[in-house]
Amino acid sequence: MSDPEVVRDDIDTESEEREDRRDRRWWPVAVAILLLLLLLCCVVTSARVWVTGGDERARFIARNIECLQCHTELIPEFNNVSVHNPFALKECTACHTRHGKMVTVDVTRTALETWRRYTTALQWLPLRWWFSLSEGKAGRIASEGGGRVPGSANGAEVKGPKSELVMPERELCWFCHGSMGAKLGDEYRHQPFVAGRCTECHDPHSSQYTALINQPPNRICLTCHPMGMELSRAQAHPPAEQGWCTDCHDPHASDFKGMIVARQRELCFRCHPTVAVLDSMAVQHAPFLNDDCTGCHEAHGSDHRPLLDDVQPDLCYKCHPGISNDFAKASRHPVGLTLTCASCHDPHAAQYPGLLAARDNRFCYQCHSHISTTYEASGHVRVLCIGCHSPHGTAYAPILQAENPDLCLRCHPPAGYDDDRPGITRNNHPVRPIFWDVNARKPLTCTSSCHNPHGTQFGAMLRYFPRRKDGTCLMCHAVTPGDRVGIDF
Repeated sequence: MSDPEVVRDDIDTESEEREDRRDRRWWPVAVAILLLLLLLCCVVTSARVWVTGGDERARFIARNIECLQCHTELIPEFNNVSVHNPFALKECTACHTRHGKMVTVDVTRTALETWRRYTTALQWLPLRWWFSLSEGKAGRIASEGGGRVPGSANGAEVKGPKSELVMPERELCWFCHGSMGAKLGDEYRHQPFVAGRCTECHDPHSSQYTALINQPPNRICLTCHPMGMELSRAQAHPPAEQGWCTDCHDPHASDFKGMIVARQRELCFRCHPTVAVLDSMAVQHAPFLNDDCTGCHEAHGSDHRPLLDDVQPDLCYKCHPGISNDFAKASRHPVGLTLTCASCHDPHAAQYPGLLAARDNRFCYQCHSHISTTYEASGHVRVLCIGCHSPHGTAYAPILQAENPDLCLRCHPPAGYDDDRPGITRNNHPVRPIFWDVNARKPLTCTSSCHNPHGTQFGAMLRYFPRRKDGTCLMCHAVTPGDRVGIDF
């Protein structure tokens, strides 16, 4: 029989050899499984990117994996509405310097940080290798140290000083947006633009909003320009109320005051076409003609409709102070009560002088239509209303330019009507208010009982009886004794 110890040694040796063979058989399987997992990560990542972002996104992430393995929060930004071209198509280092030299420090990372960095690398490194090999850039990976993933153990190599921009912010932005530099020559400039603080308004990578702005377009301006007081007024301008500031203002610079995008008339006409057609009218209000819409209107909000700087007529008095004196007189049109200046005058433009809606007496007939029939048939037909009346106000009712009968005697020779010139025998009918009209029971004038200056159905514009009959005279000179004056028949 053989020695038991020898037999045992032989058996142990054979067992170890079998275990070694099993281990060697499993190594290829393990490696294959690992490669399959790696390939699966690559395929899943690629499929997801191609479906949601396309080929360019995949290439972008693969090119910048060295940066994105730490800045993983930037990867989803590629799906935003607006993506900055350097961020999307070029390299991170187009704008940023690489981090400083590699230094060895003691670091402690959370499990979540470690997991995020390794999964990012596992997903994207194979895809980067594929792009590099397929595009003939295999050597570039090695030269850039691409794919190195710092470990999470103490003493790991990490990046040193933080990355900086490759040049000052304004110069960097203008390197690609050089056309913006010319805007600095505009007369009115936005301060952040002048100071080169582009990222106060724009996100340098991507944004959910157009033009890479970093806040909703209807809110971004309110960050620096609070408008609560203006928008809380009785009427708010819709573009301002809804926050569409750039409908009217250029966010960088403009040659027009207030940084508006065009001359005031042109800008306002875009939304107010009914006013725009007045541009061809023969008579134009000076503010309207001289591109000064905000001379009368508030641009954002007002307590006076339609967005006026002040209530009428006070607004008009700022440029027409003399007229305010007329409306302070005893007899006046009810402007400020039932009428405004705009009741008679178009505040923008009109076809007729005085910015009126009609010419001569036809304008007055718009409110005084009951006068038009008799007046047009009277002897006064050639006399304009404003020949006797002031359109605003006077000291003599009803808005007469002079006292009655002096106003009438301008056209009617006074020889037969109360001629009070020195040396003249007064053998005519008195028409002075110093006398009393017993019929009308008020001071005696040309119009108290005898004539209607706007015309009547009787000759000589007599009020009550035909011409050449005694009825008009007998209203005062009747046979009834007592309260009558003059001659009784």
